[in-house]
Amino acid sequence: MRFTATIIALSSFALEPAIVTSFHAGVTTQSRRTLKPLNLEFNDDNIPSHTHDEVSPSHHQSRRSFFSSTIAPSSLALSLLLPLPSHAGIDVSGLRSEGGGGNPAIASQLKSFDGSASSRVREIREATAGTSSGATPAAPMAAVDYRSASGPAATWALAVGVPSLRRSSVLFSRLDARVDAPPSSKSERRSVSISFDVPTDWLALDRASGAIQYVDQRNGDKVYVLRAPLPEGETVESVPKGFFSEVIFDSRGSIARSGTVIEGGRVSRSQVLNEGGVMHRKLLLKYDVVTGSGVQTVERRGLVDAYQVEGDVYMLMTSSNAVKFDAKGIERETVDNIVNSFRLDF
Repeated sequence: MRFTATIIALSSFALEPAIVTSFHAGVTTQSRRTLKPLNLEFNDDNIPSHTHDEVSPSHHQSRRSFFSSTIAPSSLALSLLLPLPSHAGIDVSGLRSEGGGGNPAIASQLKSFDGSASSRVREIREATAGTSSGATPAAPMAAVDYRSASGPAATWALAVGVPSLRRSSVLFSRLDARVDAPPSSKSERRSVSISFDVPTDWLALDRASGAIQYVDQRNGDKVYVLRAPLPEGETVESVPKGFFSEVIFDSRGSIARSGTVIEGGRVSRSQVLNEGGVMHRKLLLKYDVVTGSGVQTVERRGLVDAYQVEGDVYMLMTSSNAVKFDAKGIERETVDNIVNSFRLDF
């Protein structure tokens, strides 16, 4: 008798997917791949024309031999033609990057293909291990003589002891601290007491050095406590307003030496106040800060409240983004509250 079978073969020339269905003797096959049917015809006199219920053992054996000799080779051909799955990532998380064998140049190049952060974590661990194993640490920042002949510069008013914080409202805590007195104090004063309100969610920076500075991690607003010597014969009321921008943004000053790159800098507004017989001066500064890329600048605003202690001026300064400051929103309200809360205990 004539036996017809449809074998599904992959066609690289098929332009659209087709559903190929073949059936014979109760066997049905269906595929949705982009396929082309291939018809094979042959005669097999050993296969009798019985119904499904009357199939004899020899009939089963003949069909098994038919599928073994025809379908199996075709399936093997299809498996060879079908593309294998591929993966775009290369796992180099276990790649050695230290010395002791291998090509370090190749290792360095392969690290760039690691999509995870494991290579960066490994570098940090190696750097830490190198420091703890005897590598020379970075030298600490040298002290600045802010009374040098080249002119005064504003430096941190360093805390004497540990400042204390106590909750003063829902959003603010009151900071109380004692800072270094002027070096040339004639009254043998060793410290000056200061206090101001700081938002409870602002983060203290560089506390180990004694500097008093906080930052709002959400927008980069900051507050500093600085001091600088007044020119001979000048007071906080009489000194020209340009003096404050010059000492605060001086390249030898603490703000510049902490890594902030400043361009320009001027006093936009100055006001002398007498509160309870204590003279102090409030100022508004305008300046630009160079971003980390070194290409762009960001305009900033600074609020300053300055008090005189003997021959020095002690200043609390806030720093804010100019756009948000000028918008007079919550950011402006926050820095206004900080500056207005600044007090010195004479």
